[in-house]
Amino acid sequence: MSRGRAADAVKAARQKTGMTQQQLSFEIYESRESVSHQENGRYRVQPNISKYFAEKHNNPWVALEAAAEYTGWGPVKLDGDVVDLHRASVTMKTREELVEALEAIESVCVANHPRYIREFDKQRLEEAMMQAIDAIVALTQYVAVICMDYGFSWWKMWQKHRAKLQAKGFIRQ
Repeated sequence: MSRGRAADAVKAARQKTGMTQQQLSFEIYESRESVSHQENGRYRVQPNISKYFAEKHNNPWVALEAAAEYTGWGPVKLDGDVVDLHRASVTMKTREELVEALEAIESVCVANHPRYIREFDKQRLEEAMMQAIDAIVALTQYVAVICMDYGFSWWKMWQKHRAKLQAKGFIRQ
């Protein structure tokens, strides 16, 4: 297995905390070798490491990268050369993506049965979904950056959200 984004995220998160692999291994009750293998991509990043960094160090990037690596889809940390993860830039970009997604969603009709949709309408629907995915990624970056910069717990925010969904009857316990 080659070293991937999740492995890089683990190493960066560990280094940011100033821990050695040995210290991290004590924290998560795994061997140093296991931590090393996860950092170099020999093993996939395990959920306990993702949870550890999200809960103990308010760093959601490991969990996002690991989830995307396991599933092959989903939001990841935007880290390209043109990305600016300053909270003001992320806020502005998120607003832009939300407006584009809403406009795209409003421009398509989903009243027709899927069997009777025209190819042109199907293409527009696909474009609307891509705009929605862009908004999901932007919102994920926004929540992560705001949590990290202002000290909100990423993990607790998602726990509160889950409790709200349960209370409203949207999900079962």
